[in-house]
Amino acid sequence: MVAVAKQLLWRIGVAAIGLVAAVAVGWRLSPTITVLVIVCAWLPLGVWCLFAPRIPAALPIALALLVAIATIWWTLPGRPGDRTVTIAWSTLMWYSLPGGLALLAATWRPRWLGDRTGADPAGPPARPVWRRVTATLVAAGVLVSGCGLPGLFWGAVGVPSSDELFPLPPGMDATSATGPDGANGCDQTGHACWTYYRITGATGESTAVLTERLRRHLQEAKGWGGPESCRPVRRFTRPTATDLCITVTSDPAGTVDRPTIGVELSRSNIGPPTVS
Repeated sequence: MVAVAKQLLWRIGVAAIGLVAAVAVGWRLSPTITVLVIVCAWLPLGVWCLFAPRIPAALPIALALLVAIATIWWTLPGRPGDRTVTIAWSTLMWYSLPGGLALLAATWRPRWLGDRTGADPAGPPARPVWRRVTATLVAAGVLVSGCGLPGLFWGAVGVPSSDELFPLPPGMDATSATGPDGANGCDQTGHACWTYYRITGATGESTAVLTERLRRHLQEAKGWGGPESCRPVRRFTRPTATDLCITVTSDPAGTVDRPTIGVELSRSNIGPPTVS
């Protein structure tokens, strides 16, 4: 009875701590990224805690998966691009590998992990087939359809996420509009995509003050270098050929009472990485 209680304690405890860690590292970026962190990084841990055999390696593997979740603070530190789903997903997809492979090994090659269940005719019986099938389906679902698919579409550019700009500070309003490059979307080649927003300031505020407030917001809350900068999209801290840029321009829709500026978020892989 004591042994069973200990097993339940670490399985529930590690899974709960992992969920809190996943929410913490994801929520600082965006709610959507939080969901991705839970699916790609925490779900393998939760499934391992549920299906792991009673072997000495079970708890160390669970703790290793827990530590892996914490490393997302380093792989997705909050740079420009980390809040765009396709960019973050291309990093998070790899977090499903350790837990998924450990689960498959424990299910079909248990001796690799020191599990002797069913090996001795006089010992404990082998695990039911339904449990093996369930664990296999969950592991395969996470590895392939859950988090592995983004690797097939890594070359696609796509429109940057609005989370790279929003939420705005108090006193700023935003509306989606047609910018200098045309309607929001991508060019004919698919190598450059953009989205444009019209930012309106507070009543009586000057354009210069509005631009300065936006600059501080971009630098302090979103990690941009300034109101006009480009950053190479990074994958595990390594720059890629895809750039994410933000450009602030004047907007003719402004009035005397309320200033207006335009902000364009763009993403392209036309040229080599640009460091700024």
